[in-house]
Amino acid sequence: MIGKKLLTVTLTTSIILTACSQSTDSLEAYYNKLDKANQKESVIVDLNKKMKSLEMKKVKKIQELNKAKGNDFNTKAKNITDGIDDREAIINKEEKALAESEKIYKSSKKEFNAIEDKDQKKEAKELKTALDKKYALHEKVISGYKNVLKAEKNLFGYLSRPNATQKEADERSKELSEQNKKVEKVVTDYQEILKKVQKEKKDVADLLDK
Repeated sequence: MIGKKLLTVTLTTSIILTACSQSTDSLEAYYNKLDKANQKESVIVDLNKKMKSLEMKKVKKIQELNKAKGNDFNTKAKNITDGIDDREAIINKEEKALAESEKIYKSSKKEFNAIEDKDQKKEAKELKTALDKKYALHEKVISGYKNVLKAEKNLFGYLSRPNATQKEADERSKELSEQNKKVEKVVTDYQEILKKVQKEKKDVADLLDK
């Protein structure tokens, strides 16, 4: 009987120890896959710098346009239109980078499903939820920017014509303003979800460091 009791105690102790020392291998594999996806987005930092530079040049050109008259006005309006393609190229590169990142992220389903520990699963799920929102919102950001660029082409392309009227210009200007407001809202939401993603990633990293 004593032997059986000792065996029972030993088995119970083993179960407790196993429960207290859950492996983080699956969580780490999931985290590493997400990190690999994030690496595809590293080019965005440089793209954002280029975009900021082009936006500043655009503002300067618009200021010059506001002071121009006659044929000079039409020429400067065309210069703004021609510069839109450079920003569109940057948007397309960012869209491609996020698509590659999301492809890797979606392939992390196997690693996510392999996580069995309750606490680990909870943190991983919160991170996954944040990332789902991040990719969805980024699509809206890209779409919004493209609509802004389209509205810019519509406005400044029209202003480059010698027979442009104030009424038509005002309508196109109104459309551009509306598109800018829409994308500003989406960008704000996107920035907020990026903060959430960073917080959830830190929570997962803290579990791995324990």
